[in-house]
Amino acid sequence: MRALSEIIIHCTATRPEWWARKSPAQKVSEVRRWHVSDRGWSDIGYHYLIDRNGSVMTGRPIERIGAHTQGRNTGTIGIAMFGGHGSASTDRFRDHFTEKQDKSLRIFIAALFARYGDLALSGHNQWAAKACPGFNVPKWHKKQE
Repeated sequence: MRALSEIIIHCTATRPEWWARKSPAQKVSEVRRWHVSDRGWSDIGYHYLIDRNGSVMTGRPIERIGAHTQGRNTGTIGIAMFGGHGSASTDRFRDHFTEKQDKSLRIFIAALFARYGDLALSGHNQWAAKACPGFNVPKWHKKQE
């Protein structure tokens, strides 16, 4: 297992209704297609993705370095939330994501901390000039918005 030091949260920048009738697995397959076919990557860039219904899906195996934050992929876990289209880095979590996603993300982060130790937690927007994930991750994590 590779050494892990940080979890970085992302969004897929999809609209709330995007593929609403598709299963979480179908949505992950589509994001994988974007990354592999459209960008030429070896696999989906994220390790985990959280659907709007709260389902946590596996993307790239955690044993492999992700492709989610340029210059910060080594030692990190990339988690993407479905949604976030049109967001700003100063928005609130609930502006773009569901209560089920909030609950699942908090539970999943706690499980990762329990398994891998005290990891740093950040948003993609802390490492790049991007809105992604569309909220301030440290502020969200410290309290319920």
